[in-house]
Amino acid sequence: MIFKILLSIITAVVLFSCTNSKSNSAAKAVDAFYKNYNGPFEEVNKTLLSRELATLIDKAIKLEEHSAAELKAANSTDKPAMIEGDIFTSLYESFTSFKIVRVKTDGDLATVRVEFTNQREGDIVWTDEVKLIRQNGNWKIDDVRYGLKNATLPNLKKGLSDFLAPEPVVNEN
Repeated sequence: MIFKILLSIITAVVLFSCTNSKSNSAAKAVDAFYKNYNGPFEEVNKTLLSRELATLIDKAIKLEEHSAAELKAANSTDKPAMIEGDIFTSLYESFTSFKIVRVKTDGDLATVRVEFTNQREGDIVWTDEVKLIRQNGNWKIDDVRYGLKNATLPNLKKGLSDFLAPEPVVNEN
């Protein structure tokens, strides 16, 4: 009987420590990203992003470059299509510091809650949720759900998808 109880305790400890190491590696991926991210988004380390998010970033960069080239060729003074502000947090002006406050894993998906502070803009504090996916054994950032109440979009992928969507043709008849 004592052996069964001891075996149950050891099993629980092993399972709990496995869950924590998965959580910790998701937290480490987020920590590594934000420690090295200074913007602009065009210069982000895409090896830390999921394939889908990296593809959206690449498409956004190409759209910005194409728009600028078209306007330059036309000698236009119009503003090219571009993404402005920080897209990896919900505050346009970005952050001055961050801390990871919670990690939740579910198989190959993880959510890391991050508290950001921006002291340049009046000591603003907010929390965003960074969504991760495990690809090829490594945690990759797949989306950021914006937590700031006045954020114009719900998340990073929506913002990129909206930017990449063709503008509707207006029929003036």
